[in-house]
Amino acid sequence: MKKKTRSKAEKKMRNYRKKSGLPPGSLVYTGSAEGETKLRLISFDKDSVTQSEKGNIREMAGQIAPGRNNWLSVTGLNDTEQIRLIGEQFGIHPLLLEDALNTDSFPKIEDTSDTLFISLKMLSWKNENRSIASEQISFILGKDFILSFEERPNELFERERQRLLNGPEKTREKGPDFLAYILIDQIIDNYFLVLGEIEDRIEETEMDLLNDSDEVTPLQMMHLKKQLIMFRKFIYPLRDAVRKLQRDDSALIDRKTLRYVNDLYDHLQNIIQNLESFRDITTGLMDLYSNSLSNRLNSIMKTLTVIGAIFIPLTFIAGIYGMNFANMPELNHPLAYPAVLVFMLLIAIAMIIWMKRKKWF
Repeated sequence: MKKKTRSKAEKKMRNYRKKSGLPPGSLVYTGSAEGETKLRLISFDKDSVTQSEKGNIREMAGQIAPGRNNWLSVTGLNDTEQIRLIGEQFGIHPLLLEDALNTDSFPKIEDTSDTLFISLKMLSWKNENRSIASEQISFILGKDFILSFEERPNELFERERQRLLNGPEKTREKGPDFLAYILIDQIIDNYFLVLGEIEDRIEETEMDLLNDSDEVTPLQMMHLKKQLIMFRKFIYPLRDAVRKLQRDDSALIDRKTLRYVNDLYDHLQNIIQNLESFRDITTGLMDLYSNSLSNRLNSIMKTLTVIGAIFIPLTFIAGIYGMNFANMPELNHPLAYPAVLVFMLLIAIAMIIWMKRKKWF
């Protein structure tokens, strides 16, 4: 696992080195996903819908229907030349395409009057390493088109494609701005699934800690806290971007669609409140773990102290009779040895009873 993670990091560093020194607008994919770039075009209006899958944008250009809504899905971002041609076909500024290929950027929404750029993270939970996996999804919204850039194929968008192709006419009555809302809403709804997985891990850790703290390690709790930090890092910029979109009067967002954007903000605010709550719980678990270790250490030290206190007078007596003096009358008595042992035993019992009454243990 570590070797795989290291190879991905090395590939990203190589991509950043390629980008270093290049002028603004240079297209370099900084992610680690492999595979060919696939294009899928869906043109629709309230009366009909068509779908096209071609090898490149030049072959697909004739399928782009002016006056209709066009959704071009780009899956796989390795072919930067193909993406450059897509930008030329739709009149997209190279800086926006550069942002779509920079997969380490924070979520944002940028309005350039003729286009609206939206970037956010698709999050999923990986049970094998109990971690959040992230993938950047970018949208470029125009007057009659929407471009989606995906690093890998995902099921969320496939469901919406099938709904457009086979669903009722009502799903095709809205414009590309409403389609963008639906796709973003599906991504945000998926955040709640990841949030539920994190909540399950927190509850599991809490139960293990209360039952037996030996089953929980500081590394596990730090890993859990790291997942929360990663989640918050992606959610806060997205919430701020959606808030900005609410306040700005974008010509590309219909007022009816803007009502749905308000719903996105409410969902994000709800997620943030849950994240803050989980952060407090995780901090409390770490304090509980620390207190548990301290209590266990105190219990051990108390036990060792009691044992040491019992043996102090016994050691004193044994030390006296270990001295090499000739005139010690007890040495010549036949019952001296068992009498001293019995005396030492009585002292130990008396100290145990006294400590019990003092509630030392």
